[in-house]
Amino acid sequence: MLLVDDVDRAVEFYRKGLRLPLRDSDAGRYAEFEMGDGAALLLVKRDGSIAPMAMPAAPERGGGLTFAVAEDGLEWWKTWFATCAIKVERETKWVHGGRSLYVRDPEGRRLEFKTPPVVPPPKPADVTGSAAAAG
Repeated sequence: MLLVDDVDRAVEFYRKGLRLPLRDSDAGRYAEFEMGDGAALLLVKRDGSIAPMAMPAAPERGGGLTFAVAEDGLEWWKTWFATCAIKVERETKWVHGGRSLYVRDPEGRRLEFKTPPVVPPPKPADVTGSAAAAG
């Protein structure tokens, strides 16, 4: 759940710019988007009538969101953002081979579009098993 100052402006961005399907809304109060696998993104007007119910669950200025994209989809998003006049703030290539694009929503939240790593990151050693073997 994200608190927003202008629900209609946020709906425009998430629906058209990010291509999320709108599931439900009440103009100016809230909007709910389909995120796949039964998940939803809820936008609630910061000073609206339902904001007090949302306040304990949503920080005043939420952090960011990360969207997983296929490796071959990152260039498509980059082109789409240019078409929609959404500025790509940063591009990153990760040490394990994944890549990310970063944009901002109308509230200034950082949104990441991230591909999976090519090589999985190393896992920490099992310290419980090695201590038992040594003792």
